[in-house]
Amino acid sequence: MATKSQIKNAILEVAGNPESGAIFALADKMADAIVGLDTVEPVAETPKVAASFERPTKENRITKPAEKR
Repeated sequence: MATKSQIKNAILEVAGNPESGAIFALADKMADAIVGLDTVEPVAETPKVAASFERPTKENRITKPAEKR
């Protein structure tokens, strides 16, 4: 992975090497964010819980009307 300074230089180069402005001011924070994406943090495993399944209720389909017209 590239270093913070390499990432900052790449951001500035893509933006046309600005000497002032929003890109120039935020290039350090952008580089920090990109470097932060590459850091690996250990993920705590969640305890496995057995899934509780409920049997679905039976549906009664009505095929004929209950009343006469």
